Amino acid sequence: MLYLASRFVWFLLAALVLGFVMGWISQSGSARRFWSRGWSLVALLWLCGAVLAWLQLVNGVAAMWLETALLFVAVYWLGCVAGTLLHPLDDDVKETATASAAAVSTAVPVAASEPAIAAVQAPADAGRTFPPVENEETLPGQRPAALAEARGGKADDLKLIKGIGRQNEGRLHGLGIWHFEQIAAWTPENVEWIGGYLAFPGRIEREDWVGQAKRLATGATTEFADRARAGLVETSRDDGSAGQGNVAALEGDGFEGRRPEHLLAAARDGKPDDLTLIKGIGPAIAADLNRLGIWHFDQIAALGDEEMRYASAFAGAPGRGLSENWREDAGILAHGGDTQHSRTLKAERAKAKS
Repeated sequence: MLYLASRFVWFLLAALVLGFVMGWISQSGSARRFWSRGWSLVALLWLCGAVLAWLQLVNGVAAMWLETALLFVAVYWLGCVAGTLLHPLDDDVKETATASAAAVSTAVPVAASEPAIAAVQAPADAGRTFPPVENEETLPGQRPAALAEARGGKADDLKLIKGIGRQNEGRLHGLGIWHFEQIAAWTPENVEWIGGYLAFPGRIEREDWVGQAKRLATGATTEFADRARAGLVETSRDDGSAGQGNVAALEGDGFEGRRPEHLLAAARDGKPDDLTLIKGIGPAIAADLNRLGIWHFDQIAALGDEEMRYASAFAGAPGRGLSENWREDAGILAHGGDTQHSRTLKAERAKAKS
């Protein structure tokens, strides 16, 4: 092994650096992750190779290549561990930012610091009762403060935040979120609630919507915002002035697949099915499906592949209807059955009400 290490020292150094980079960029959240299922398989194969080398069951050129591979894998893993250990946790970053903000607020007179603080404070005229959302109490976290309309009738272009396209901007407008400063003021509980509402928990944290909003609210910019303003991002090619109109604009065509034939203007007898009982459909997607004209489980169960592609794309979840088997769940629910997801969700709702 020492001979191999001296022979391939520069290649081993490259493997160590590569492992460090991968460990660094793959680390996110409030806990460090050193292991995964993939690493379990690699470890098993590595141990098998080590046993073969130790017992000298492989000889000659094959033995040299086996020992070389074992050495490179071990060095790469050490690099990953080092990158993971040195990467700051999200909680550490938040605590540092909070401490810095506290230091600034105590060191600077209130009158002088008000303009900077206003950019990240929750709006004074905000309220949590507008607009109502079905089954709101079952969503984890806390709903963020909302505004009935954009200040001065001019909404910020939320699509300058990486991760917010035209559809997500429309959904946020529907919740009363119009300005960067509102997103900048979100707490972790607010982020959790929005993630549940939009049916992609964890994505807001990974894409750092709050951090981006804080920069944009203070007049700074980001690399993504610059590209969006230059028209280089397809989902960001309007200036955000449409405001609430963006929600209605989601009803336009141009989606993949074929528009479903049997759509309804309203739910039968005024009683829509709870589409969120289908795994993968959150309140936002359910609301979009309702706007399309899909209100009931049997409608989803009857969709063909092309119709499902259209419905998924319309709801801002292209491809998910087929990959997540919405039809299968809908068919079970349409006949009065329950799925594991629906049973779990109903139990959570019952617990929340008790």
